[in-house]
Amino acid sequence: MSIKIKQALTESLIKIEKKDFDEGTIRTLLIVSREYLKYDGLVKELAHFIAHPKRNRGIFHKKVNSRYAKFKLLDEQLLKKQPEIKTEEELSDYMLGGIDLEKVESKLFNILYFDGLDDLPESHLIKYTGFTKAQAEKTLKENYTKKENFYYLNTLRTKKMISLLQELPNINEDKEIQKSILQGQELIRKVNSSIDSLQKVIRGAIHFHSVFDTNSLTSDFENNFKKILNEFNIDSKYTNIITDNIQEILICLMTLIHDSIFEFYDKNTARVYLCAYLENNEIKERESISQKEILYENGVLALYTNYKFESKSNSFPLFVSEIKLKNHIDKEDFMNKNIDRSISEIPWISAKRENEKLKLKTYS
Repeated sequence: MSIKIKQALTESLIKIEKKDFDEGTIRTLLIVSREYLKYDGLVKELAHFIAHPKRNRGIFHKKVNSRYAKFKLLDEQLLKKQPEIKTEEELSDYMLGGIDLEKVESKLFNILYFDGLDDLPESHLIKYTGFTKAQAEKTLKENYTKKENFYYLNTLRTKKMISLLQELPNINEDKEIQKSILQGQELIRKVNSSIDSLQKVIRGAIHFHSVFDTNSLTSDFENNFKKILNEFNIDSKYTNIITDNIQEILICLMTLIHDSIFEFYDKNTARVYLCAYLENNEIKERESISQKEILYENGVLALYTNYKFESKSNSFPLFVSEIKLKNHIDKEDFMNKNIDRSISEIPWISAKRENEKLKLKTYS
């Protein structure tokens, strides 16, 4: 046991107990404890984020990477010359095209379908396909074979068999072979249709839920620090002290993640930024109060990701908290800044103590 590690942990925990901590305290706590975190969960992921702010792996990256891949396919379809589309079904089929059914590069296949399946609410999958996640994953694995850097649909083997049969001499006179060919073609049609429908549901559903929630974070802190405190012979009371202060710890974590970078499968990148967030249907300007004041009074702190593709820019949420902006940002400061819409980036990116209260401050 390292005495220096124990000292650094204890000092950080005492600051949390005395409510004298800020983002620097939480940075130290997670960096020092990182290699002692036993579980590959949220706390370890956040510790990795703080230590290495450019991420090309991890729990959050897997979800964001999958969402980005889906967005990119849609964007690429929009850039193509569109055929004549007459119905909503034709539009949906076109927008969810752009990727081959029978042969898919393995990295993209895993990102779109296995990671995408993991990111999908099971209720949505059951509603539109009748499959649970486990059934959908099993279906994909049973119907594809990975060879070198690609996944191949197994019906390609049936297609090849039919092609060989059709090359036989006097094929039209052999009713048994003709029957086998028709059965094989019908099997291919049914399998391809079923797999195509399943994949379109997975590709087409891009949910904007947060990549984690506060309850899960609290539980993960509790599980990890019970082990760490025991290992370093530190008073177990600090587990409850951490969970009791989870909202302010979360603010610090959000400021520490601000400006992090995700590197996607195609080497494009996205930047994580702190923003003011308010559901669109809540922003209704009234005579007595401006839209900016509504945002200040009702808005919450959120982390969004922003990436560029071709000439456009796109943003989607990483985490939306329940932490009210007005509790941690001075109103006069907010009203003097050019922030009047939800998901606008905010300049208050440091969590610092001011008169014993944790406030969001501009970097200095």
